[in-house]
Amino acid sequence: MDEDIRRMFYPDSVAVVGASAGSRNMGRNIVQNLITWGYAGAVYPVNPRGEDVLGLRGYESLGDIPGKVDLAVAFVPATAVPAVMDDCAAKGIRLMAIPSGGFSELGPGGDELTRLIRSKADAYGIRFVGPNGLTLINAENGLCLPFLTFKKREAGGISIITQSGGVGVSLIMFLDNSSSRFNKFVSVGNKVDMDELDFLEYLGRDEGTRVICMFLESVVRGRDLFEAAKRLDKPLLVYKANTTEVGARTAASHTAALANDDRVLDGALRQAGAIRVGEIRKLIDLARAFEMPPMRGNRVAVVSQAGGYTVLCADGACRAGFEFPPLSGEVVSGLREYVRSDVIRLGNPLDLGDIHSTEAILNALDRLLGQDDIDGVAMVLLRRSDAKYDGAYAGMSREPYPEIGRLMRRHDKPVALCLLSQCQYLRDVQGRMDYPVFERPEEAVEALSVMRAYYARRPAPA
Repeated sequence: MDEDIRRMFYPDSVAVVGASAGSRNMGRNIVQNLITWGYAGAVYPVNPRGEDVLGLRGYESLGDIPGKVDLAVAFVPATAVPAVMDDCAAKGIRLMAIPSGGFSELGPGGDELTRLIRSKADAYGIRFVGPNGLTLINAENGLCLPFLTFKKREAGGISIITQSGGVGVSLIMFLDNSSSRFNKFVSVGNKVDMDELDFLEYLGRDEGTRVICMFLESVVRGRDLFEAAKRLDKPLLVYKANTTEVGARTAASHTAALANDDRVLDGALRQAGAIRVGEIRKLIDLARAFEMPPMRGNRVAVVSQAGGYTVLCADGACRAGFEFPPLSGEVVSGLREYVRSDVIRLGNPLDLGDIHSTEAILNALDRLLGQDDIDGVAMVLLRRSDAKYDGAYAGMSREPYPEIGRLMRRHDKPVALCLLSQCQYLRDVQGRMDYPVFERPEEAVEALSVMRAYYARRPAPA
C-alpha cells in the first residue's frame, strides 16, 4: 500500500480524462493546476475530440497515449467512471484519482455505482482515491489535481488529510494567512478504496511531513486507526465532525459518511496520543505550534506589558496545570536595570508595567528563556504598527517579532506569543513570521499545553 500511495503522490505521468479546451470545462482546471505548479511529469488531456488543452496535446482515449501512464484522473460524470476504469485496465494504469460526485452520497442509485467501481477496481487491481473529493496535492513536486484552480505554494511541513474537499480548501486558506505551508494534501471524499488510515500510515513515514492534520466525518476502521496513531512519531491533530443527529444527516448526503460514537473516538484518540481539536481553525493554529522548539516540561513563565493580561494569561496557565518557577536572583537583577520606577514586582508571572522599549522586552524574554527551570514562555504583547507611534514611544518601539523567533531557537524553548493589535497589522505579522502568532491569550496557553502533552508522550528530539 505504501508504494501505491508513494507512486500516487510522485507519478511520472498523469492523464486527465475529461479535460477539454472549453474555458468552462472543469477538467481543464486540473491541467491548469499542473502547469501552474510546475509539475515536471508528462500530462495527457483526454477528451472525445482529442482537443489540445492549454498547449498540451490531447488524446481521444487513454489507449491513444504513447508509452506508460502512472496515474489517471477521471473527472467525468459518475456514470462514465466505470468505462474509464475499463480503459485504465486495458492501458495498464493501476492508480486513479476520482473527483467526480454522484455516488453513495446520492442514495440507492449512487450505491449501485459505488459497488460497480469497487468491484472493477478489485478485478483490475486498481487503487484509487475518491470519489467525490478534491483528491491530491503534493507541493514537493507540483502535483496538483483539484478541479478548483490553486495558486502555487512552496512546500512546508504540515500535511492534511480531509474527507471534505471544502473543509480542505479552508485549511489551506488558514495556512495562507500565516507563513506556514503544507507538504501534502489529500481529500478522500467517499473513501471507497483508499481511506484516511492508508494515507495516515504513509504520511507517518513521509520525510517531508512533520505534522499531520486530519478532518473526518466518519471512521470505519477505528481499531486500525487507533493502532496507527499510536505508532506515529509525529504530531497528529484530528477534528471529527458528524457528532450530532443533524450533522449525521447532512454528512450522509455529503460524503456518504456514517456517524460514530464520539465518546469512544475521543477516548481512543487520547489513548493513542493524538490531539483532538474542537474548533476547525485550531486544527491549523495548533499544528503550527509544532513549528516552535519542543515544550520539554511543565514549567512556564507568563509575561505581558499589561497587568490585566498577565493575570488573565496566568489564570489560564494555572487551569492548564502549569507550574510557575520563581525567577532566579540573576534574572531579577538583570530585569531591574530596565525598571524606571519602583512599581513593578519582579516575579513570575511577570508584569512588565512601565517597561515599554523593545530592547527591554526582548531582554526580559532572553533572561526568562535562559533560566534552566523554565520550559516555555506565554507572552502577551499589545502593539500598534510601529509607524503609528510618536513622541517618546517612537524612539523605544520597533518590531520585536523576528528577534522573538531567534531567541526561542537560540534557547531551544517555545514562546507562545499573543499579539493584541488591529486586525490588519496582526494578519501582517502572522504572515511574515516563521512561528505562530496567536490572537488570544487562551490560544497561546493552549498551544503550550498541547505541546506539553505531546512531548511528554514521546522523548523530545535532541
